[in-house]
Amino acid sequence: MRFVAVQEPPGSSWAVFDAGNGVPAEYAGRVLIGLTWREARWFVAMGNDHTGWPQYSRPVAQLRLVGAGGPV
Repeated sequence: MRFVAVQEPPGSSWAVFDAGNGVPAEYAGRVLIGLTWREARWFVAMGNDHTGWPQYSRPVAQLRLVGAGGPV
C-alpha cells in the first residue's frame, strides 16, 4: 500500500502519507492533514486502489506527493 493513514498528535485528527518516503499526500490542492478518521480512510482507499477510480474523459484530481519545495 502506497498511502497510509497516520493519527496526528495529540490523537484527534488524521493525515495521509506516502509510505515510501513519509511525505504528506495532496488531493485537489489540499494537503491531507487534519482529517477525520472517515476522511483519511476514504483517501487511503482511493489512493491505493487505482482500479476502483472512475474513468473520465477529462482529467480529474488524483493523489500526489508534496515536498518541502512544492509538488513532487
